[in-house]
Amino acid sequence: MRKIMTICAVTLLLAGCATKPDTVELTDWLFEYNGQEYPATVPGFIHTDLMANGLIPDPYIGTNEDSVRWVADSSWTYFCQISRKKLPKGDTLWLVFEGLAGPAIVFINSISGKEVYDLVDDPQLPDDNMFCQHEIPLPIHLDPSMDTLCIEVVFTPLSDTLKEEVYGIPLPERRAFTRIAPYQQGWDWGPKLPTCGIWKPVYITSVGTRRAASAKEVNKLQRTRHAVSLQQEPDSIGQSFTFYRDGKPIFIKGANWIPVHSFPVDDNANRARYRALLCSAKEAGFNMLRVWGGGIYEHDYFYDLCDSLGIMVWQDFMFAGTPYPDNAEMLETIKEEAYQNVARIAKHPCVVLWCGNNEVKNGWEDWGWQGQFNWTPEQRARLEKAMDTIFGIVGTQRAVSASDGPSTADTARRVPTSILERAVRACDPLHRPYITTSPLYGWGHPECTTHGDSHYWGVWWGEEPFERYAEKTGRFMSEYGFQSYPLITTIRRFCPDDQLSIDSPTLRSHQKHGRGREIIDKAMQHYYGFDSKSLSLEDYCYVSQLLQAWGVGYGIFQHIKQHPHCMGTLYWQLNDCWPVASWSSIDYYGNWKALHYRAQVLYADDVDLKKWEQYYSSYPKDRNYPDPRYKVEVGNRESKLMVTLKAETDLYDVYIDTEPHIDGHFTRNFFDLKAGESITTTLVPIDPKADVRKVKIAIRTINDIYFRNKR
Repeated sequence: MRKIMTICAVTLLLAGCATKPDTVELTDWLFEYNGQEYPATVPGFIHTDLMANGLIPDPYIGTNEDSVRWVADSSWTYFCQISRKKLPKGDTLWLVFEGLAGPAIVFINSISGKEVYDLVDDPQLPDDNMFCQHEIPLPIHLDPSMDTLCIEVVFTPLSDTLKEEVYGIPLPERRAFTRIAPYQQGWDWGPKLPTCGIWKPVYITSVGTRRAASAKEVNKLQRTRHAVSLQQEPDSIGQSFTFYRDGKPIFIKGANWIPVHSFPVDDNANRARYRALLCSAKEAGFNMLRVWGGGIYEHDYFYDLCDSLGIMVWQDFMFAGTPYPDNAEMLETIKEEAYQNVARIAKHPCVVLWCGNNEVKNGWEDWGWQGQFNWTPEQRARLEKAMDTIFGIVGTQRAVSASDGPSTADTARRVPTSILERAVRACDPLHRPYITTSPLYGWGHPECTTHGDSHYWGVWWGEEPFERYAEKTGRFMSEYGFQSYPLITTIRRFCPDDQLSIDSPTLRSHQKHGRGREIIDKAMQHYYGFDSKSLSLEDYCYVSQLLQAWGVGYGIFQHIKQHPHCMGTLYWQLNDCWPVASWSSIDYYGNWKALHYRAQVLYADDVDLKKWEQYYSSYPKDRNYPDPRYKVEVGNRESKLMVTLKAETDLYDVYIDTEPHIDGHFTRNFFDLKAGESITTTLVPIDPKADVRKVKIAIRTINDIYFRNKR
């Protein structure tokens, strides 16, 4: 039996992977564990298969993440057999893997009596690019007596393929030597769960799966999208970063998007997450999401929803936070990855921008790598050349576009110099703009407020006060944010009862930032006057969300207020990939945090900036908090739960929840009411079939906590 791997030929074609009559999808798979075979779900990952068969615990619960580390260090084998009678007709068939996650070796054999026929001439080294589609020709016509086709996929440990020693230059992140979703290998909001598996559909077909886009399809794409362009021009301030729709400047409002799960299969459960999150973004007034470069090229379902909801997509390529090697094998697989994914994603009108990477230039200039790794001048020059080869001239970010809009003629005439640039120019029929990197300047540079897009992390990483957002508003704010914890109803779902304390092993495991608690506590004391140690876990999580909403909301307010100096605000981050303390405005289970309600108000077209100027004129700790008194009415109409609250005293940061808790959000929540005012809010459950007839209502305000602490 010979080991094989497909190396995809680089083409300038669009992928067309819909199931057809002459295509048979392979879904009946097994995997091996300790000498036994178990059913596997394809598409899927080894972790999800092990969980489904009761072989490992859920890594999202408690400290189980640590107990499943061994999975990534093991080899895993998947098997599938198919009868010749069930194969499509055709002299030449193709075995197509739309996505293999992890270093994969494929064995293909036919079984006919006792003979085994090798279908492949030459073995190849394993490939670990989970973002590439692989096609293997099956010359079964050579053996008309074949009864069964057997396919075996062997995944080897990721650590076996990391090639630092071979490359000869140490890099800040070992993940730079792989083409695996970066976030799966750990982030400051996500678990370290390297995995493997057949994570996208696999099928046998007698037709080509790649074809050029027809003129009809291109015309349809042109008709179904508004003409959106990006202008980056020198001006009296520095360099602009402004999106135009149909020739008119638009202010961008939204957030950054990360994968919805650590195991991001396009299944029913994750599709429900996509729907809930994107509808929540639309409901909060978003007009753009940035698909961040440390995750995945999203499934078509995501882009389909963005198309239908009218949400624009800033699309990063999947490179983040480290230089990348320029050995021939890596450049070839990056080239194939870029051409395939641009061709696939470009068919969606929601996409308005391609971006080469997240924070690679920023890290190169500002994160101390040169001193840390003691690169020689020759090594440094090679890494700079690698960045130029992959991303373009990272020192002079410019939009490459032939679309209409101000000042695109000169960039359209530029000859693409990088792999990613060439892929965009070749495979995007609308020639949407490409920028090499985000941000243009890191937050330690004065240019971060005058030139291009900005990731301002002086607030949080620099532990600066929220007021710094007023001074550090850039031309387009593509990242900034502050952490909070999920509310107690979410925490109880992953935290054992005996660990319901902020310093328990479980809560520490679900706080991935080394100084997260410290930074939150410091700001909580400064703005709310609370010693965090005096608060219960439930109160602490609630106040942390108020703090996040207050601070990030202040940033949003400043960005909108400073229009047209600033032409967009995308906070970090919209969502979570697991239940965790993070910068998200919606928790893993789809519950809106206080920040998302604040964004909804500030992103409204009729936002009252004078009102918010007054709101931010004092700190929460300096307000007068009376003993909270109110009346509540609960009603059900057409299976909808409605709550009317009438304030008898001034109420602040009113949070309404259901008992038992129902995942979702209220149309209004985390609001203030003056004495005598009333408000009616309606529950929007994630599950539209949720039974709301017998639920009770729980209400809390910040007034309650101040009163308890004063006593």
